[in-house]
Amino acid sequence: MMAISFHGIMEVLVIGIAGFLVMSGFKGSEEAMNFLTRLVIRVTLPCLVFTTFVTRFEPGKIEYWWAFPLLAVVINVLGVTVARGYVAIDKTIKYPGDFMALVGFQNGVFLPLAFAPVLFGPDKLPQFLNLVFLYNLLSIPTFFTLAVWLVNLNDSLASRLKTVINPPNLGTILGLVCAMTGIGAHIPEWVIRPLTAVGSMSSTLACFFVGGIIVTNLRKAGLDNISVPVKSTILKSFLFPAFASLLVYIVRPPEYIALFIIMQSVMPSALMIALITPNVPERQHTIAGGILLSSLISILTIPLFMGIYGALYG
Repeated sequence: MMAISFHGIMEVLVIGIAGFLVMSGFKGSEEAMNFLTRLVIRVTLPCLVFTTFVTRFEPGKIEYWWAFPLLAVVINVLGVTVARGYVAIDKTIKYPGDFMALVGFQNGVFLPLAFAPVLFGPDKLPQFLNLVFLYNLLSIPTFFTLAVWLVNLNDSLASRLKTVINPPNLGTILGLVCAMTGIGAHIPEWVIRPLTAVGSMSSTLACFFVGGIIVTNLRKAGLDNISVPVKSTILKSFLFPAFASLLVYIVRPPEYIALFIIMQSVMPSALMIALITPNVPERQHTIAGGILLSSLISILTIPLFMGIYGALYG
């Protein structure tokens, strides 16, 4: 499990860096990457969420299906709580909301989708992907609600309320309504098929993000103030997954629930935090540094903690 995870994360990073090199062929590669990012947030990801609900949402066929959406909320809230506790002690954190977002929210959507084919064989891959989609039932709206709220702590209440009304959240709500009411079964194939095709681009573009956005932000993540990224990475990449692994060891939940607890806890900081954070240079530098450092460290930490999972459930 440890060797397979290492191979998977390296494959994703190599593809991501290749994606950045492709984008660098265009004038202003950073602008091109930002365009692709907006494309995912505003178009492909909402389409993926909506069509998944309409065509694949069959929770009754999966044991403990309700636990996976709840895990997304619990893991995010626990991460934010850990970061908030640290911020209460360390008064040097200038932007607490940014710090809590770095620790509390992980790349739990794109990265697992990207390296899943390496981690799981054809017999287990479909079930794993279904569980990922169930997890994302609340993971995506939690990010685009709580994380957006955190990075806008200094804004007015009305402004923060407006930010949580966004395409991924709307796609989740619309898809869930269609799935639960049965309306989705009556949507014509000529509508679903192109939306599905657009949504399927999300996992491909994810490989570009993992390397592309990180490399693009290299010059933003200067070494002049690396203390906050280091602190967030220690909490995010070491302490939190260690706690999650200990919890799994003590409680011994069902296999796939244990997998998601450990896997999601060790994922690096969410790349999209950089997209929802106000474009203030100091804050962008800190966010880019936290994303970069946790992503680089994940080359070692993901195989390490997935190895622990393999030892417990192998």
